[in-house]
Amino acid sequence: MCTIIGELDKCIQGSDPLLVNIGTSMKKKFDKYWKKLEDMNKIYLIAVVMDPRYKLLYLSYFFPKLQQDKAMVQLMVDEVKATFIKLYEEYAEADPEAARASIEASMPKMDSANELSVEEDSHAQNISGFMKLRKKQDVVEIKIEVDRYLLEAAEDPANLNFN
Repeated sequence: MCTIIGELDKCIQGSDPLLVNIGTSMKKKFDKYWKKLEDMNKIYLIAVVMDPRYKLLYLSYFFPKLQQDKAMVQLMVDEVKATFIKLYEEYAEADPEAARASIEASMPKMDSANELSVEEDSHAQNISGFMKLRKKQDVVEIKIEVDRYLLEAAEDPANLNFN
């Protein structure tokens, strides 16, 4: 979504009147359906969290780009995590073994070989900023399987061969 916003903003700020007109029209439509965080479908956001390249940290990084109110951003991240945990708990009832995770884990620091070179592309800039945030993670205690998943090192989003 942030990539789309970035590309639309480029069109609107460009010098081509046709692209400015189209970009402005598209931005109005985009804002109508996607501008408010509180109106977003939580299941859509959980799909992002379940992607091993991004997880919950991705939402913490990108929500402030969509919403200026820090309290609303934290509320949305907390709501998505609570919904994710609730879904996991329903799953865990069917398989109690999955719910017995209680270990310590650390997020490994990423080496500079995995860093993206930032180009004019909005997506590359967004991913580069996100990867810098990932580097700052520390050791935490894990209480449930969902936390273990969320705190495991995410896959490299710049890896084009990710399947």
